[in-house]
Amino acid sequence: MWIKTVDLADGPAEEKLHAGAFAELAAIAPANDDERFARSAALVQLGRYEEARPDLVKLAGDTRLGTAAALELALCEMRKIGGDEGVLALVEPVIEKGGAEAAARPRALHLRGLVAMRRVDMQGAVKDLLEASDGFSKLENVAGSAQVNDSLGTVYAAIGQVDQALSAYARSLADKTVLGDLQGVAITLGNLGRLSFQSGRYGDAHHYFQNDIKLAQKLGDVRGHAKLMNDEGRVLAAEGKTPEALAKLDEGLKLAREQGLSTIAFFCLKDKADALAPTDPKAAMAILAEARAMLPERGAEFEKLLLDLIEAEALRNEDGARSLSLVESALQQLAYIDLPDVEIQARLLAADLFRGAGREGDAAAALLLAVKRCRARGLNRYLRTLSEAMARYGIEEGVAEESGRAVGWRPDEALTGYFIREELGAGAFGTVYRAFDLQRGKDVALKLIQLDAVYDRATRDTFLDSLRLEIEAAARARHPGVAEVYAIGRDAMANPYIVSQFVQGRQLRAVITEGTVKGLDRIAHYMALISHAVAALHKGGVIHRDLKPENVVVTDAGAPILIDFGIAHVAGLVLPNFKGGAGTRGYAPPEQAGVKTPDKRLDIYPLGVMAWEWFSGARPEKGRESVPDPAPKKKGWFGGGKDVERSDAETRFLTLVREMLAPAEERIAEVETVAQRFEQIRALAEMAKENEPRA
Repeated sequence: MWIKTVDLADGPAEEKLHAGAFAELAAIAPANDDERFARSAALVQLGRYEEARPDLVKLAGDTRLGTAAALELALCEMRKIGGDEGVLALVEPVIEKGGAEAAARPRALHLRGLVAMRRVDMQGAVKDLLEASDGFSKLENVAGSAQVNDSLGTVYAAIGQVDQALSAYARSLADKTVLGDLQGVAITLGNLGRLSFQSGRYGDAHHYFQNDIKLAQKLGDVRGHAKLMNDEGRVLAAEGKTPEALAKLDEGLKLAREQGLSTIAFFCLKDKADALAPTDPKAAMAILAEARAMLPERGAEFEKLLLDLIEAEALRNEDGARSLSLVESALQQLAYIDLPDVEIQARLLAADLFRGAGREGDAAAALLLAVKRCRARGLNRYLRTLSEAMARYGIEEGVAEESGRAVGWRPDEALTGYFIREELGAGAFGTVYRAFDLQRGKDVALKLIQLDAVYDRATRDTFLDSLRLEIEAAARARHPGVAEVYAIGRDAMANPYIVSQFVQGRQLRAVITEGTVKGLDRIAHYMALISHAVAALHKGGVIHRDLKPENVVVTDAGAPILIDFGIAHVAGLVLPNFKGGAGTRGYAPPEQAGVKTPDKRLDIYPLGVMAWEWFSGARPEKGRESVPDPAPKKKGWFGGGKDVERSDAETRFLTLVREMLAPAEERIAEVETVAQRFEQIRALAEMAKENEPRA
């Protein structure tokens, strides 16, 4: 249904436009600018963009019709490969200044949200679409709200929030049915079919698509018909029905070429090559060449990436080196965009190619990240293939990701998600809350990560993958001194979050500062427990790299718990461009910033810092030199002062801390050894305390 963005002169053309008689209106010979606009808008609704474009370009300069014409022209630009900049140039002035009709601005916001969605900027898309929805709601414009809900459903589907996507589509379908908007109903049916395909429900997808095709034929919507042939072909290919898939794709290709629908023609060719690549590489390469010829020399990077991945599949047996090069290049580009469907396929192929090249660690990382993308985005159709690959390679997933759970300050906002109780603290990358988990039925620590204002997309996605390592770190440790991490997900605004065990107690920083726990026996006892927890991480292949009092909580029962693994390094998992972190100044060892391959000694140094700070009240700013050497000193020729008298426990404590703060090549190598020596110091300190004369 057309969204009214201009007040047209009364007459048959205006009536047909509002009644949705687009095919009839498209056939008129316009007698004036109002009829010319109405005819062009009808052609846009029918997907006949190139026919609509000439008149819309002329009308875009008209004082009265210009804003509405610009919005219709933006829809034409939207259908071009690489047309995003053209859309933005047309809608930005409308967003800034509005139009004669109040619906113009929310309509422009909707279009900008669609551009953000195409660019896979899901947070930007949600922001614009929600603002557009609010604008249409205030105007009581049901048709506008229905269309925005369709787009919101597509965004929610893309970020794996299937329940919210279904809810948005259901609202849209209900509104369009009441309005009698068959064209709009057809769009929503197609979206429901794509959501079913994403979720692996192929039978449901066919049902939606086949009914949608009937509607498209009834409405004369050639573009919709061609797109649905493409969709049907993809589902059939996923089911392994290659001949039937090729037939559907050829039908869609024929329709697209007849109507000059270059984008749909390109994707039909792309999907034909994809279906043929595993069994007939030669035919696939010929079709790829035809598809490449459709792309402009500059731009269309996403489309080129898709073709490169299909070429990699076609060449995997003939030219493994070329295939691997194409996949690695594609994965680097995918760091800049959020396309889980494409990324999962790329990582599956990469895992096999890495394994064939003897790069077992890279193969494991590719599969592990692929399965997390799959679960996080509701792409269940890949689960079986991924599970088989992980079993084949002997890889276990530590903690699965979740999707579609709400986060809110009120129970009615949280639904079955997370009900926030209080803020616990904020840092550079987000805020930690105490929240009630309505599914697990207990309090959790919920860390909402907000990175958009800080990082470009590539860096942001790399950081989020480090959070996935955090989850794996906790899963491998399985130790009472390490906080359990339950899940990672995204909220309704596409902000990522991690959910971990809520530890009731106080930060070790407060314990040290307040001096409530003192005495060498108690300090050594706590340091032994903390060291055992770190040893559990090391046993799981994890280097923490950010140990400090703020990352340890002492429970009400007196047990220290490690709570944060933000820059952890998991052995065997190598992420592209992941540089980890230099740790916290004053606690990280001097060599950490330059270390490319982290080892266990990076965690032993900060344990030494914590132990000395707790014992002396000051951080060892000069490392080992800040801690007294307990070795006996020889007196000078003329005598000298007496050596400081120290207990055996204190002497051993000073010796141990100095060895922990030593340069890397001299430092103790195993944290389990550190834990055992702290236990010995505790026992000696307790014995000395018992032997002290009573007053």
